[in-house]
Amino acid sequence: MKKIKFLVPILALAFFSCDNYLDINSPSPNDLAFDQASPSKLLPGAQVSAYRIQATTMNQLGNVFMNSWTRNVMSFGNGFDRELQLQIDNGFYNGIWDGLFRQIKNFDAIIKYPNPNGKYDLYVAAAKICKVHYMQEIVDLYGDSPYTQAWQGTANLTPAYDDDYAIYQSLVGELESARALIDNVDTSVADDITPYDVMLGGDTTRWTEFANTLQLRLCIRMSEVTGAKATFRDDKLAEIAAGPFLSDNVIVNPVFAAAVDQQNPEWGYFSYDAAGVVLQNRTFICMTGHAYKSLQSYATTNWAAFGNNYEIAPGTGVNYPNVTDPRSARLFTAGATGAPRRAVTQGSSVVDVTTPTGILTGLALPCRVGLAGNFNPYNQAASTGYDGIDGFVMTYSESCFLQAEAALRYPGLFSDGQSWFEAGISDNFDIRNAVGASAYTATINTKPYFGWTGSDTQILHAIMYQKWIALMGVYNPIQSFLDYTRTGFPYTPMSTIAVNPRKPYRLIYPVSEYVANSANVPAMTTAEIFTINSKTPFWVPGAN
Repeated sequence: MKKIKFLVPILALAFFSCDNYLDINSPSPNDLAFDQASPSKLLPGAQVSAYRIQATTMNQLGNVFMNSWTRNVMSFGNGFDRELQLQIDNGFYNGIWDGLFRQIKNFDAIIKYPNPNGKYDLYVAAAKICKVHYMQEIVDLYGDSPYTQAWQGTANLTPAYDDDYAIYQSLVGELESARALIDNVDTSVADDITPYDVMLGGDTTRWTEFANTLQLRLCIRMSEVTGAKATFRDDKLAEIAAGPFLSDNVIVNPVFAAAVDQQNPEWGYFSYDAAGVVLQNRTFICMTGHAYKSLQSYATTNWAAFGNNYEIAPGTGVNYPNVTDPRSARLFTAGATGAPRRAVTQGSSVVDVTTPTGILTGLALPCRVGLAGNFNPYNQAASTGYDGIDGFVMTYSESCFLQAEAALRYPGLFSDGQSWFEAGISDNFDIRNAVGASAYTATINTKPYFGWTGSDTQILHAIMYQKWIALMGVYNPIQSFLDYTRTGFPYTPMSTIAVNPRKPYRLIYPVSEYVANSANVPAMTTAEIFTINSKTPFWVPGAN
């Protein structure tokens, strides 16, 4: 697949945002007033700053919740305690809500900017599409949220909460509006967005593909709804069934560079700082035993230490696939040069997973996040350096797996499910610079639950399993957690120290909401996020 690059020089622009989405802080008299910032000034900063939250905090939570990452117990006495124990309160990962609402304000400001003659139509279309991408993640993680009254600044400091399904309907409407703007833009009056669009370089075809793919994701998230909601979903699926969907990855890159505050944010958060000094995350985060067992064959794993019990999670009756995935060594590399591969079961206080003859005593460092398989997409770092690599807002692989699921569920509208499934695997091999995609696919397709074979339920698990591997690391794994919440797939073991019997259906609203918007924020207890009730996101089976 062709990898198109749209790189423009970093702009000497302030990244306009407020300290919270209610905009209660006065701007510095030395700065351009927020409401005076034109779309060309707002767009690049909004694109980069919103992505930064997805690339760091959200990536981390997705990997831990989906049992891909855990703590290096050989070097650290604690860490990820609340994540592994599932001790979730209104202080848990507040940066997701607070950060995304701040940045969506910038996209919303572009949409509301005076545009009497269509001068900013392309900016508005891009802003609407970006707003949908990030607002969906808020709704999926929190349910009801401020929307129609949000981002009004001092005009409304305490916005009401909208129903999550109503927000979904509005998000689809935003995508329809964005596509209409693109289709009907008057190029004789519209400003050229190309120099300021650090995601897709002003390519309107790509923006339409992104909008269609986001609408597909919204509809697929609603796969289990019934009644009027299902009718709405089916109508909106039919609207986009012909595509086009993503032909390439959606990336962001304002020309990231090896300088303070100019690095690719995921590299500067999980690996090395601008001075080349190793970050704590680089040594703290390690491979889980679940990831090891999923990606390695029985012959390369010390199964005897686990009583030769190959079941993924108790009660599922499904064993690990018994295939050494060529992506394994790219996703995670040995913790010490020449050492055998090792991993840690989530909740374990010792390194406990390795090769049949691997040593687990002494300095038995577990595998850490692989640079080549996470931070060197398509071998890009060979020319840009790791600091300058693209950030991935949405991958082509994710689009492929969405289309595979759509074909499985809605064969009257979508087709070629197996082809899309295999395309998603193939592109993920490419992005991770792994070899042997064809041989792996041929092998995995003989295994129900992991390849395209067996019943529809087994194939659905296979789609979720392969998407989990494809998004693992720095490619938006929070989407796999949301899929898991919706489908129960892929089967994923709980941390051994979890104090709750299942993963949460949602997060709790942050403390900032209970302080600044107490009259409107729904009361929420920890117990409620682990059961299906009126506060559960509407698309969770049984909640609608």
